[in-house]
This record gives sequence, structure tokens and C-alpha cells, in this order.
Amino acid sequence: MATGLRVLNLGAGNHLWKGAVNHDLRRHRPEIDVAHDLNDVPWPWEDGSFDHIAASSVFEHLTINLVMALDECWRILRPEGTLRVKLPHWQHDNSYADPTHRYRYSLRCFNVFIPETRLGKELSFYTQRKWAFVKPPYLNDQRSSILATLQVRK
Repeated sequence: MATGLRVLNLGAGNHLWKGAVNHDLRRHRPEIDVAHDLNDVPWPWEDGSFDHIAASSVFEHLTINLVMALDECWRILRPEGTLRVKLPHWQHDNSYADPTHRYRYSLRCFNVFIPETRLGKELSFYTQRKWAFVKPPYLNDQRSSILATLQVRK
């Protein structure tokens, strides 16, 4: 991450980023800057507050769906801001092993946010907040997780 960027590390857990705003559900470590339940929207950050958001193994635990979570990320990112996300792949046993997982995802789950895709055209009414792929979704080496980097279109 380039110097001077304002970064939000959502659901940091024990993976804290120096220089970032580290968030988690509870302040279980002194390095957690913001404790907030992401199911409570709007999230506690102002519109356009961040250049980059990292959300690794977070959204599958929420009661709000992926559309609502990405809409909030879009809102708090600056124009052309980026979101790096990691989600559990539905075909891997690990996605079912964690009893707190509410959702499992496919490689096409982001397509409704991308206007050029078939789902982005057919389901464009899901959200007015659109994204572009910086790095399209792919499976990690263990094929347990989907990783992608998205960029805000404003």
C-alpha cells in the first residue's frame, strides 16, 4: 500500500495493519481503533473517508448481505478507492466448518456490481453503487477462498 493512503482494515482480528484504521466487532486488543458491529448500518465512518479497505474473512459472518456490505464500502471509499476482499468458496469444506459463516460465495458473486458482466446487466437494480475489477475474483492455492480487488466507480 502506497504511503499517505488512508486505509481501513475491516474485521482485523489479530491481523493488524500499522498505519491503518483497524476495526473489529470488539476492542479485544489495544490496537483496535474502532469497535463496531458491521450489521449496524450506516457504518461509523464518513462518506469518502478511505482510499483502500481490506476485508479478509469478514462479510460471510454478517447478517447483512454482500450487496449491503459492498454498498457501505462504496460509500466510505473515495472515488476510485479500492476494496480487497476475501470470501469463503462454497465448494470448500472450510466454508461449512465454521459455524459462524452465514454465507458462502462463488467466483461470480461480484458480477452484479460490475456493469459489463451479464449479471451486472440483468440485475443492475440490486444497487446503484457500481464497481470495476482491479483484480478479478480467483481462488487461493488451497481453493478455499475467493480473493478479488474492486475499485469504486463514481
